[in-house]
Order: sequence, then structure tokens, then C-alpha cells
Amino acid sequence: MLIGFFLLTLTVLYGCGQMPFQGVGSVPQSHGGPVRDHVSFVDNLRAAGYTVSPSGDVQQPFLLPRGTLLRISGGDLTAPADLQSFSYDDRDLGTDGMAAAQADVNQIQPDGQPRTARVTWSGPPHFFHKDRVIVLYVGSDPQLLGELQVLLGPQFAGQ
Repeated sequence: MLIGFFLLTLTVLYGCGQMPFQGVGSVPQSHGGPVRDHVSFVDNLRAAGYTVSPSGDVQQPFLLPRGTLLRISGGDLTAPADLQSFSYDDRDLGTDGMAAAQADVNQIQPDGQPRTARVTWSGPPHFFHKDRVIVLYVGSDPQLLGELQVLLGPQFAGQ
């Protein structure tokens, strides 16, 4: 009976796509599909051959959610770069994430300055938006900018 339970458990886990004995340090697998939120953004970067390492939280006073600072390396980048990814999840925000993201997009002027404050950026800002994620890249790596355009569409603000 114990063997039957064990085999049933393995069958259920395998059928759900969960392998119970994956080793520590397994390579993250992409869930596939287009970018629609923070998780799928990270998945798509990894699927494109980049190493993505979350390196902390970030807050921009003109954006509603707290963001995640991502260190991107590998692929065709000449040097690692930092991105800020802001997730507009309904449950986390307690409101309609799509509407909140659009409201925040509307608060950023075409030059990358928020309407409510003046920011001194350390480099040229580039803002991207797709569904439930806003991504901010302050820098000028043409390969990374190209990849962000492929994944998220053209930037909506910045230089």
C-alpha cells in the first residue's frame, strides 16, 4: 500500500510538471508565452540567454508598487546592467493592476521625468510598459535596449 501511495504521488507530481527530486541549483525554466507581468518578464529574459539576478527592492516615489532591482548579464551584453521592474499585480496592490499601471504610465512625461517631481538620473532613462509591468532602465547599452524593445515594445518615455 505504501508503494502504491508513493507511485501515485510521483504520478501526480509528474503530471503537474513538478519533478520532486530536482537538485539544488537547477536551471530555472521559462514558463513560456509573452511578457505580461514581472515573472514572465524575467522568464523571457532568461529564455533569451541572459542571467537575471534579483538584487533587492527599489522604490520610485512616482510609481505605486515597490519594484525589484534586477542585475542582467550574459547574452550579448558587454557589461552587466541594472533594471528596475515594477509589478502591478491586483492582489498585491488591492486594486486593478492594469489600470494602476496605466495611471502611472500617464504620470511620466515623454522625456522620462515624472509630472510630480524632477529626477536627476545617473544616465539616460528608458521606460517600458507591457500589461502589468513597468520596467525602468537607466543606461545606454544598445543590445539591452534592443532586447527590451523586443520583449516589451517601444519605450513610452525616456531619452
